[in-house]
Amino acid sequence: MTALDGLGVVIFVGLAAYAVLGGADFGAGLWDLSRNRAQRDLVARAMAPVWEANHVWLIFVVITLFTGFPGAFGVLSRALVGPVSIALLGIVLRGAAFVFRQYGASRDPDAPIGAGRPVRGTALWGRVFAISSLLTPFAFGAAAGALAGGDLRADGSAGLWRPYLAPLPVLAGLLAVTCCAYLAAVYLSRDAERIGSPALVSRFRRRALGTGMLAGALAVAALPLLPPALGGELRGVGLPAVLVSATGGVLGLVLLWRRRHALARVAAASAPAGLLAGWALGMHPWVLPGRVLLADSAAPPAIAGPVLIVLLTGLLIIAPCYVFMLRVLRAQPD
Repeated sequence: MTALDGLGVVIFVGLAAYAVLGGADFGAGLWDLSRNRAQRDLVARAMAPVWEANHVWLIFVVITLFTGFPGAFGVLSRALVGPVSIALLGIVLRGAAFVFRQYGASRDPDAPIGAGRPVRGTALWGRVFAISSLLTPFAFGAAAGALAGGDLRADGSAGLWRPYLAPLPVLAGLLAVTCCAYLAAVYLSRDAERIGSPALVSRFRRRALGTGMLAGALAVAALPLLPPALGGELRGVGLPAVLVSATGGVLGLVLLWRRRHALARVAAASAPAGLLAGWALGMHPWVLPGRVLLADSAAPPAIAGPVLIVLLTGLLIIAPCYVFMLRVLRAQPD
């Protein structure tokens, strides 16, 4: 394996971590669109310690792409300016709205979930938080679908919005939103179980089962829309990833049905991770299928090697710290 191959693996690991961890945060925004105060409070308590930390994976991806594959970074920046701009705007609005809403809450932080009264303006920030949480994964999913569809141009001449109105990008955007909602519902069902709220466990369990089946249906519906070349790759080199995704999705639903919420989190996470791996393997070795090769946009080996060492060192430091942070926060009483 070359240094450039290693950088490609780092990019995938970062994308998978962001999809699984950050994706659950985005999906929580859907479940925040509720009049049930206890449900909204559980969403806030689950997200508050980690929503900022999860964006570190996206930063890793951007840095690795910029330094290891500067040509690809430039091509994607021009070709995906529309959906990426929307996604970034959604990230900013979502973070700001979440913080403002939390500061606007008058409830005692030690009070039981669902108790207390929100102050004026909190509902508005809650809607901004929820809408931007749905907008961002849709934009990312549409970008991935447009890349897979092969309609983009390296100079951005395909248009700012037209390539993303095709059936595949729209379906990919809906699939991304549904996967995020599924992950969030699975994780929140476990969080509700930890705090001893059977009503919230049942509520999120039903939502997880529904969105999980919907995500599977959307994934199957996208298959006939794939270009023949990408479909062939998924039946070949990408088949193991497809099987991991399908197995994880089915197993996650079975574990949810049997109320094994802790194990269901692992299975649920493997479904979008496998889907992302299949997409990456199907796209390889192209940045834009049939137009720009990944190898042609890479940095020289003299740069790729040191960058890979720095990034791996950073991952070795950040990953254990992230896990330790989660364990410490999970150990705190609710």
